[in-house]
Amino acid sequence: MNEETQTPLPTSPLPKSPQPVEADYSMDFPQAIKEVINGKKITREEWENKNIYGFLNKDILSLHKEDNINYQWIINDGDLIADDWKVIN
Repeated sequence: MNEETQTPLPTSPLPKSPQPVEADYSMDFPQAIKEVINGKKITREEWENKNIYGFLNKDILSLHKEDNINYQWIINDGDLIADDWKVIN
C-alpha cells in the first residue's frame, strides 16, 4: 500500500482529567475522620442539620452543636458504624 491509501492507526482516547470530589457523597467513619484530619468539617445525614458538625479544634476532636458551642466529641457506637458521613463547607 502506498501512503495515500493508508488509514491512520486508531489511537486510544486520552484519560479524563480527575474531577474534584463532590462534598455530597456518603462515607464511613474512618473515611470521614481522614477528612477531619485534613481540616474538613463532617456531618451525618441522620442529623439533618448542617449546624451540627465534627472538626478538629486546637487538635481536639470537637462537635459543634446548634447552640454554637463546641464540645469535646465523645464518639459512640452509632458514630462508628454509620456510613452516612458527609463533608461540609
